[in-house]
Amino acid sequence: MDADADVLGLSEHEFRTRLEEELVHAMRAEGGAPTIHAIAHAMARVAELDHLRMTEQLARAGLRLADRPSKPRRPATP
Repeated sequence: MDADADVLGLSEHEFRTRLEEELVHAMRAEGGAPTIHAIAHAMARVAELDHLRMTEQLARAGLRLADRPSKPRRPATP
């Protein structure tokens, strides 16, 4: 059985590993410095990967997210 089968999205270990990799990549693109831009880029990229993983997992479970958010439902008035 898959060790991460009960994890939605990236596991904590995979999230950390990918964040480290993305940060190194972004820092190299910024000249080797850990700039705010490099940190923000790395975090945004890993969050995107996490969301893509969740979408794949939900699809495998037979669930599909709506293309656009639905309007909030108002509670029924008595």
